[in-house]
Amino acid sequence: MRRIIAGFVFVAAAVTAAVNLCAQEPLNLDELALGVKRNQESLKDYSWESRVTFAVNGVQKRVDEFRIRYDNSGFLERLQTSSTVDKHKIRRADGKKLSKDEREAAHDFAVEVKSQLDGYLSPLFAEKAVKTGTLTANEDTYLLRARNVVKEGDEVELTLVRATRLPLTLHAVSTVGDSPVTLDVRFETLDYGPSHPVSSVTRSTWQGLELTITTANSNYVKR
Repeated sequence: MRRIIAGFVFVAAAVTAAVNLCAQEPLNLDELALGVKRNQESLKDYSWESRVTFAVNGVQKRVDEFRIRYDNSGFLERLQTSSTVDKHKIRRADGKKLSKDEREAAHDFAVEVKSQLDGYLSPLFAEKAVKTGTLTANEDTYLLRARNVVKEGDEVELTLVRATRLPLTLHAVSTVGDSPVTLDVRFETLDYGPSHPVSSVTRSTWQGLELTITTANSNYVKR
C-alpha cells in the first residue's frame, strides 16, 4: 500500500480562508492555518475511490483504480483494487514502436510529472500562492493569480465561487526538465463536509509523445 502526503485537501481550505480574509481584512496566517487544519481533519473521516487513467497521444493505455483513506498519521493510504493495461504497442510519429523499457520510462516520467505538480496542492505552496498572488473579483467568481510558487517561472491560477469563497478550479503551468507541464483541477464540496478535488489532469511530453494522466475521485463515504 503506497503512502503519499495529502495535498489536495489543504489547498481548498487555504484558498477559502485566504479569500474570506482578503475580502474583509489583511491576510492573517494564523487564521489561514486554522482553516487548513479544519478541512484536513474533516476529510480524515472519509474514504473514497480514485480512478487514474494514463493516455499516450490521446489513446488510453492504462487504468488503475484505488480505494483511498487517511491513516492516523495524516498520510493517504492508497489500496489498489484493479489495473488494466492496453497491450497494443505505442508508436512514435515516424511509426517506430516503443520498446517495453521505453513504455515503462514514459509511464514513469508521467507519474513523476504528476507527483511534482501535486506539490502545488501542498499546504506550503498553497499558502505561498495565496500570500503572494493578486486577487480579481468578477461577477460570480474570484480569480487569484500567482507566479514563482514552486519554481522560478511557474504560474498558478485559482478560481473561486464568489458566493461561497470555495475553490472551483486550479490551473498550474510549469516545467519538468525541458518539458512544459500543466495541471488542471476541479473542486467540489461535500454536503456539510470538506472541499475536495473531484478531478485532475496532468499533461506533459516525453520524446515527442503527449502524456496525460486523468484522475477522477468519487464515492466519498464518511467512516
